[in-house]
Amino acid sequence: MYNYDYRGVVHLHSTYSDGHGSVEEIMECANQVGLDFVMLTDHDTMKPLDDGHEKWHSSSLLICGTEITPRYNHYTVFGAERLNGVEELAKKQPQEIIDEINRQGWLGFIAHPDHEGTKRFDIPSYKWQDWNVNNFTGIGLWDLMTDWQEKLDKDNITVEVYTEFAKHLSGPKDITLKRWDELNKNRRVVGIGEIDNHKSTKEYNGQKIVVFPYDVAFRTITNHILLNKPLDRDFKKAKEQVLSAFRDGKVYVSFDYWDDPSEFVFEIEEGDNCAYMGDELKLKEQAEVIVSLPASAYINVICDSETIWEGEGDEAIVPTNKPGVYRVEVYKNDLTWILSNPIYVR
Repeated sequence: MYNYDYRGVVHLHSTYSDGHGSVEEIMECANQVGLDFVMLTDHDTMKPLDDGHEKWHSSSLLICGTEITPRYNHYTVFGAERLNGVEELAKKQPQEIIDEINRQGWLGFIAHPDHEGTKRFDIPSYKWQDWNVNNFTGIGLWDLMTDWQEKLDKDNITVEVYTEFAKHLSGPKDITLKRWDELNKNRRVVGIGEIDNHKSTKEYNGQKIVVFPYDVAFRTITNHILLNKPLDRDFKKAKEQVLSAFRDGKVYVSFDYWDDPSEFVFEIEEGDNCAYMGDELKLKEQAEVIVSLPASAYINVICDSETIWEGEGDEAIVPTNKPGVYRVEVYKNDLTWILSNPIYVR
């Protein structure tokens, strides 16, 4: 049983690369917002770690990873020890990068796989192009910048696309989710949420806007990890708890801007056997898919890319006798609120 739900953000940048806020500012915002962990990904560098920033900052844990950034095929990575040779990795081919990350015992996630960019701010596409790769830990399912930037090139948009950005987001792309479902048919591929935040200042119709302040971005697309005991105050132990949760798929993605999802439950039970996100369940006869929410919303229970039950409410109990890869999507205000990782029924 996983009784502890901890909330954090993945994929953001500081002044150590092309971000516009210091590590100190980032972690001050993390504490203000109430994040339990932050996973920093400055481009192609371990300098934040080398300078001693990886530690508890009051109530928020900072893990210093990096984003490996060739022209395309960006890869966000995290590990227990310092990553060696990081400055040279972007020169390698995607599979070589993945293999080296695995060799050093790190986790790796394909970043913003279907990013298109925006002409308005002269940001090109940074999508992932090489889908012949294998053995990566996971994939970004929903990225704040990917989603928001695509709205900027529409006709007749106003500054409301910034001031009321949540109304303009679309949620995870269908192409991304379908690809993820196909990948999970063969092996576990962990899905995560990203914010790819830089706190950049842009000009819109003569007005300067900040896209987005860290404290705003930290309230949007988050990752909730599930633990069976509290997050340790010893830094190394806490870091391993966070990394293990991501490695094992004990994580769900949430748009916390709408509501606190931290009482979300997704499990599959058959008799005394109970499987949680990331687990496998060996089906004997008939099991029950159980979903519970802290507030009423629209629930979509999916098996092997197909909806098997949907409806409004704060819970769902769905009988099943079918092996497959099960996951849950929950919607609120016509936008994704919760996106689970799978349970694998064999």
